[in-house]
Amino acid sequence: MTYIYVATRIITYFGTELRTFWEHLVCRFFKIPVEDARAFKSSEMCGHIEHELTKSVEEAFVMCFFPFIMNLLLGICVLLTGAYRVIYIGEISVSSCIFLWVGISLLANCAPSFEDVLSFKDALYNDKTKGVVRVLLTPHFAVSYACAFLERYSLTFVLSVAFAFAFPTVFSLLFPVLEKLIIK
Repeated sequence: MTYIYVATRIITYFGTELRTFWEHLVCRFFKIPVEDARAFKSSEMCGHIEHELTKSVEEAFVMCFFPFIMNLLLGICVLLTGAYRVIYIGEISVSSCIFLWVGISLLANCAPSFEDVLSFKDALYNDKTKGVVRVLLTPHFAVSYACAFLERYSLTFVLSVAFAFAFPTVFSLLFPVLEKLIIK
């Protein structure tokens, strides 16, 4: 299973590199020591940097949330061009296929590492964390946990390809509704 996981990280090279960059930024911001900054390793940490465990809820949340949201937003923006041109319009050109591949690559690498999610769980559900913080961050923990679980089996790659095919159609159906809401 590790071979399939590493292969999907290599196929989605751009997203893998960008994800490790975001994780590295978070480690620098919180001064978390980095053990191995390589993006490509032949283990389950391929596509993630190895670092010391986070020490607070804030660190754990940002370690899971910031790379996730950055790759998600960038992936959706790139898919607005790539998936729309290739899948919706049917224009097969080099630039549109590159945009499609980069968008899929970014979306396939949104999930945090399982180690980071477990660190987030430990920080979120300990005795020092207040109830309000638990209530507010539990939905994000659930999404992070589900994404990390799916990434272990390379299903995020399959889901990002499916999202790329469905996104232009869903967006084209939502666009008139958004236009009416903005005009009124």
